[in-house]
Amino acid sequence: MLQRDAQAAVTTRSSELPGRLLEDYKLEEMLRSPYRFIRPEPKSEQQPALQWRHRVQYAVSHAINYFYSVDPEIRKEIPIQYVLEKWWPRKTDGFDSVLHYWDVKHKMIDELSLAIAANEDLQHPVILFEQWKTEVPSLTLDMSIIFQAVWQPEGWDQLLIQKYMVVHDANVVEAFQHMVSVFCWEAFGKLPGMIEIYSLLEGRKIRFMPGRQSLQRSMDYLRLVRDSMPRPQETASERFTAKDKSRVHEEVDRWRAQGADSKKTWLM
Repeated sequence: MLQRDAQAAVTTRSSELPGRLLEDYKLEEMLRSPYRFIRPEPKSEQQPALQWRHRVQYAVSHAINYFYSVDPEIRKEIPIQYVLEKWWPRKTDGFDSVLHYWDVKHKMIDELSLAIAANEDLQHPVILFEQWKTEVPSLTLDMSIIFQAVWQPEGWDQLLIQKYMVVHDANVVEAFQHMVSVFCWEAFGKLPGMIEIYSLLEGRKIRFMPGRQSLQRSMDYLRLVRDSMPRPQETASERFTAKDKSRVHEEVDRWRAQGADSKKTWLM
């Protein structure tokens, strides 16, 4: 089912349906740094040094990608710390201190080991660190998502979608859940069976099981994000402007205040 429907996820939008492109990683960075986007930095500060979170996320993502790309029987013989070491930052630049550097490293090893043990029954991912794109005609919107690990466990007719985050951010978790729900509905014709988000530094795993009611809330969420984005003819570049990013946060806050997000089925 997934391979057949994959064609719908990469088809080119027709000329009769011009829309805007919503990319998950751009929205995630915007949600993580609202104040920076509301009040732009001086030019000298617009390209800050790579933060430790980005460097650790890079290492974690590559480690998971490598680990789950090998045969399940071979995985049992590979300690995740050895895989993580290959991409781990060699220098402590960007970390709060040398102690912080080692604390984060040990925490990543511990939490990844626990996650891998919990997923031992999962054999071969159907998607592993791939960027997928689909269109949402009802929202006049294109969506692009980088799927880290997607599974179809034995006996399931739906997908299990996993995301591994270094640092927990409630806004990012919420946005990912909404984007994935709508993406799967439009691209594959059905909602995912479960979305799992690992917040490694905090040692948390968040599970969400989408349904028809939550799909409507996801559509509403993406609609307000879409309405906060510049239209194609107004866009001088592919990047959000400071005004656009501020508008997104204002719309999300207004939406929450109206109680549109009052009912969720989060399992902690």
